[in-house]
Amino acid sequence: MKLCVVIAVVLVVGCQAHSWMSCPPSLDTRPNRGGNTVGPCEREGKTKIVTEVNAGDRLKVGWTSNNHAGGWVRLALVPDGQHKVYEHFEKNVLKIVCYGHDERKGRTAYGDCVHPCNARKGCEFMSNKYDGNRYDTTIKIPYNLKDGVYVLQYMSAMSGHKTFYYSCARLKISGGKPSLPCKRTGKAPVAYGCMAGMAIPLSKYEKNTKMGNFCFAPNGLGDQDADMRKVPVNPECDPRITCQLSVNSKACMKEDSMSKITNAWDPKQTCSGAVRPGPEPTCSDGIKNNGEQMVDCGGPECDACYEEPTEPEDMRIYSDLVYNEKVLLERGMMEVRSKITIRKEASNWTFTIFLDKPVKWTHFWNCKLISHNEYNTIWTFGPMPWTKHVKPGQKISLGFNGKFENDGERPQTVTKSFVEAT
Repeated sequence: MKLCVVIAVVLVVGCQAHSWMSCPPSLDTRPNRGGNTVGPCEREGKTKIVTEVNAGDRLKVGWTSNNHAGGWVRLALVPDGQHKVYEHFEKNVLKIVCYGHDERKGRTAYGDCVHPCNARKGCEFMSNKYDGNRYDTTIKIPYNLKDGVYVLQYMSAMSGHKTFYYSCARLKISGGKPSLPCKRTGKAPVAYGCMAGMAIPLSKYEKNTKMGNFCFAPNGLGDQDADMRKVPVNPECDPRITCQLSVNSKACMKEDSMSKITNAWDPKQTCSGAVRPGPEPTCSDGIKNNGEQMVDCGGPECDACYEEPTEPEDMRIYSDLVYNEKVLLERGMMEVRSKITIRKEASNWTFTIFLDKPVKWTHFWNCKLISHNEYNTIWTFGPMPWTKHVKPGQKISLGFNGKFENDGERPQTVTKSFVEAT
């Protein structure tokens, strides 16, 4: 990969705030520049930077967290000159990936984290499709593009922002074969396991879009990420840029190798030895990765973190169970109200709630806590003296108020169980 620098003119003036693409270098590499909500690209700086790549290369693409978490990033690629029209990018999407969030315990709340938010450093790159929450990805340079200059677009509405932010980089692509048959229909692929943004849903990223007619194999269509473990041409690029973007610069400087970034205008790490893909994640490495729900459990590859409670028919003692839940995401609070109609007499009962993420129930009425698992995802309650002995036709009202760590995702009840206690 080579970078060609020439003098350029200012193109479009945008509004400044929040996140932007930092790998490869964007049209404006000022470290204090802010983001752009006008689009489809930011204004260009005084120097024009073009990243040179070949067809079939993998390219590291990263962005600064700017203390934000949650949402997606849409990446699209068009010929230079077509980049001033939004619709051109919409019809040439490469893929949609996670914006990112700090997956370390207690590090993300209310759509924010402390920059760099555990973003991946230079000399490392995303080499597993389930490890997509560290503010970067890699893309495959299509094989079927005519030699020339192209514009790569980043578009994201991170955290709770209600508008999209845009950033672009110029790529000079060589070695393509335009005669390849690369007709595609449908939308571009979406990454697994992203933490949703708090304001703009995924559907808005996909609106009016289609995947571009790109070939990712030397002889035809192929898969964008089939060779994700291949080292990109720019592994040294460090998308974290600088600790001057952090709300806690002292804590930021303690993060892995942040102090080694010496030029925020061209943030890099010096790679010692050959750059290699990270080790394949396992279900026993003590790290929450590989799409896991919790450390070393859940997700697409590992065993479930807990056994789902069941409700055997011969133990069910109700004829109707009304269950209403309310989540106050901004306040990190959850409320449940349940009304149960008894069909079978019983001298004791249990009510179990199974959640998809931890909730700590702090107040409950007409019942008492019996137990909960270590993850705070399965809670079992029993009766108070005045609700213990139940008869057919009797109605019981139960209520629960709880708190959860707001990481941008709403907890929800997976299932519940009201059965006779043995």
